[in-house]
Amino acid sequence: MRNGRAMIQPGFGVGAYSPIEAAKLLRMQPKTLRRWLYGYEYDHGDGEIHQPPLWAPQYDLERDGALLGFRDLVEARIVDALRRARIGLPTIRLCIDLAKEILGEEHPFSTRAFKTDGRRIFLEITQDVDEPRLIDLKLRQHVFRAFVLPSLSGIEFGEAAAERWWLNPKRKTIVADPERSFGQPIIASRGVLTSRIAQDVKAEGSVERVAALYEISARAVRDALSFQRGLTVH
Repeated sequence: MRNGRAMIQPGFGVGAYSPIEAAKLLRMQPKTLRRWLYGYEYDHGDGEIHQPPLWAPQYDLERDGALLGFRDLVEARIVDALRRARIGLPTIRLCIDLAKEILGEEHPFSTRAFKTDGRRIFLEITQDVDEPRLIDLKLRQHVFRAFVLPSLSGIEFGEAAAERWWLNPKRKTIVADPERSFGQPIIASRGVLTSRIAQDVKAEGSVERVAALYEISARAVRDALSFQRGLTVH
């Protein structure tokens, strides 16, 4: 144990994503994600101000390098939703701290409690914030319905916390599961990386040939291709 944090075997049941990989999945910029995870400094008047991370990452930067676990991914997805609702980082930081106190979790947004009782928890953690958009109850309810709730779409929860993310929730052919392939996107039925599917279709020149090769449906192959194309747009 170091600095009070137990060592984590990278990827084993935790997931392992570089900031670039995570940013592609979240459709955001890697630089922004790094700032949330590791903090940043900026000049203010006569000195430099340090802003700490929004939450404690699952991996230790010095020991493991720049890696995100699966629960880091879910936390970042919720934070990104709040930023898209034009909520400032100081308010988000306060909300995370309050949620930690309420739920007793370092990663509060990726807990089952936040999924099942998210509306009440969200209204509670934003009750006393100073940001004008969130003071009015109707506006807070709108933020939850329009931004926070959709960001939980596709996230499957176990007894305690988020366990997997269905990347195409309607058909559930593509999944990110920290228990499989280090959490990288895969065809759920066979465990084949979507990136591998895309490479093989390019090499073979045929969706049907790749489907036969892996004994999966042509639809699953097309879903993988569509997903991989989407990773380049953010």
